[in-house]
Amino acid sequence: MKRNIFLTFAFVLISLLLLLFIGINYSAQKSEVFPFRCSTFSRYDLSRKEGKRIEFAVTQDLRFQNDKTGYLLLNGQTTLGDDSMIVNRRIVLSGGNKIDSDTYRYNISNTITSPTDTTPDSMFNMLLAELTLDHSYLQLSVDKVDNKSYLIGGPLSYLFTCQRY
Repeated sequence: MKRNIFLTFAFVLISLLLLLFIGINYSAQKSEVFPFRCSTFSRYDLSRKEGKRIEFAVTQDLRFQNDKTGYLLLNGQTTLGDDSMIVNRRIVLSGGNKIDSDTYRYNISNTITSPTDTTPDSMFNMLLAELTLDHSYLQLSVDKVDNKSYLIGGPLSYLFTCQRY
């Protein structure tokens, strides 16, 4: 009889400790999600068959402030043939939600062009087409690769790796 009580008590105690550990681990992981900030440098060669060199060399700074809002900063240089221009834009994200375990979808509510940006909108839209299927939303998967390294993917392919800061 005493042995059954002891085994029952031990089982209950172990179960409670296990639930406590799972709860602490879950909340610790959840608190690491937002804000999510990571940056990288990428080069996009969009020349294809145009006959002219069309290239973007940009730093990309992705920031999810929470699951509803964020932005993507694109700063760098645009090359069209022999001409170089500056790209300096912020894509404002709103109305976001998590659509599966590692994929987020945000509405593109605005694209803010810096006064120093000299890239025509038509060229910038070519870069934006590489990041999203539709200019009204941005869907990104965020896959952890290493301690602070992430692989960021779009709807069709992986876009870049970045370092969280």
